[in-house]
Amino acid sequence: MPASSTLLLPRGYTDNRIVSNLTRRQFGIGAGIAGLGAFLAACGESGSSAAANEMRSVTTPLGTYDIPVEPKRVVAIDSRLDLEPAVALELPLVGYTYAKATPWVPVDASVPFLSEIPNREQILALEPDLIVCLNYESEWWPVGEMQTIAPVLTTEFTDDWRTNLTRLSGWLGRTETLDQLILDYDNLIADIQSRHAEKIASKTVASVSFLPDTNTLYVTSIRTSEKGDKPSDMTLGDIGGKTVTAEGLDPEGGVSLEGLDVLAGVDGFMITEDEDSAAYQALVASKLWQRLPAVQAGNVTNLGGSTFYGSIYTISYVAQGWDALYAKIS
Repeated sequence: MPASSTLLLPRGYTDNRIVSNLTRRQFGIGAGIAGLGAFLAACGESGSSAAANEMRSVTTPLGTYDIPVEPKRVVAIDSRLDLEPAVALELPLVGYTYAKATPWVPVDASVPFLSEIPNREQILALEPDLIVCLNYESEWWPVGEMQTIAPVLTTEFTDDWRTNLTRLSGWLGRTETLDQLILDYDNLIADIQSRHAEKIASKTVASVSFLPDTNTLYVTSIRTSEKGDKPSDMTLGDIGGKTVTAEGLDPEGGVSLEGLDVLAGVDGFMITEDEDSAAYQALVASKLWQRLPAVQAGNVTNLGGSTFYGSIYTISYVAQGWDALYAKIS
């Protein structure tokens, strides 16, 4: 992973400030004392080896067991909820699964995407000494099977990104890294609030995704009992912005195009589909979509890529998307 990285901004957004500056810890050995010769050099090597093999006891939802203090070979199972915090906490990754990392996640290009469904033999061949895996037993997240390969640290679908990241950093003893990550994010939110205070207080915004197969538009800036917290609603909540209510929407936040009048009061929309996708093209071509006042006013931005789940990088990316939308609303 590079020494520092800037999270990519939404398409068309030109603010180039660094949102998250993740710097690797630099390890070094001080200068040797002249005259001690090979004996002390050998002792130093022995001490370094012992430190590298040091273990710590952790208690996770899977039980109490030992993990390496300084893991050397880490596999992340879910590319959203496992990979992102593993990168942010500077773990030495050797592979990940589920889907290829989105462009705004600064995973080193040398770290391979292994497969969609984890393959035991493939992961065994990587000889990991630690695995990060979503705690949801299935073929996609085979927590039990991963435990037979290496110690596992878990993330949870039902917990928000701060909780998952905080828990992982505590198990790994990397709370200083966590503190900087949270500070960077909080500073981003404070900056957005300071520049758009009046619009945040007075304008109603919504993030949406479209499913052409069912002709349904989903409002992702509200929390639903069916889908829980999402990056779009969590970030808008942090900003303090106003979005629509669930009235007129189904339990997943969906509404048919024929029912879009329930969104007529929205001042600006952030579409989460990629502009090149069939879903995006179908939505913007719809006359029912085009007649919404916010669309007619041009108060629409696009946030390309998969942002439905994620951790610190996706959260920051989506927050920048709201920033871009508020800047566009007149």
